[in-house]
Amino acid sequence: MHESVLVGDAVAGAAAKAMQHVQALIQNMNTQTFDLADALYEIKKNGYYQAQFSTFKDFTDSLSIKARKAQYLTRIVETFTAVGIERKQYEKLGIAKLREISSLDYNGIWTNPVTGEQKPMKDFIAGFVEAGDDMELDTLKQHVRTLKGFVGDNDIVWKNLPFTRQVVEKTIDPAIELARANIGSVGKDEEGISKDASEAACFEVLAIEYLNDPGNNPFNQELGDAQETEEAA
Repeated sequence: MHESVLVGDAVAGAAAKAMQHVQALIQNMNTQTFDLADALYEIKKNGYYQAQFSTFKDFTDSLSIKARKAQYLTRIVETFTAVGIERKQYEKLGIAKLREISSLDYNGIWTNPVTGEQKPMKDFIAGFVEAGDDMELDTLKQHVRTLKGFVGDNDIVWKNLPFTRQVVEKTIDPAIELARANIGSVGKDEEGISKDASEAACFEVLAIEYLNDPGNNPFNQELGDAQETEEAA
């Protein structure tokens, strides 16, 4: 009995130590991530990348992490610095929630579609940080989508379509690039660099072109032939 108690205590102690070790590793990982975010923002804010790169994007593309990750980590610090919220206040929310919140335009104004009342987006960002601990990620995402106007017919839906590599390389990608070239610039980013149309916008253009071609719709073509016959009679 005494021996089993000792064994139980040893297992419990080992379990507690292992769990504490995991928590410490996670905490260290989170700290390193936010340290990286701070460092990236400092480089962007002060233009340090210009010593070797033309744009901040060129710099992030050269890093050993995904460029997209470098971009959103920078955006997180940039957003909360602009709003006046310190790291010790927002980092507890975690990267996933902060990434959603910082996707909002901190200089923007939200207009209530019903009342017409306007409110600075900064106020919502600060409110999300204050309530972030008690808010589920999915709930936060829905609030952010509403503020962006992605509701009703403007709601965003995702379509996952599988293609073979050959189709992607020989058909899909060339068609997207052709559509992108025809669309042209869709604005400029914060560095003043022209922005290309997204893949989604290109797909939309391709679909519209297909729908607008009468030759692709036999039913409409038949109607057109019938109308021509009627007019001739």
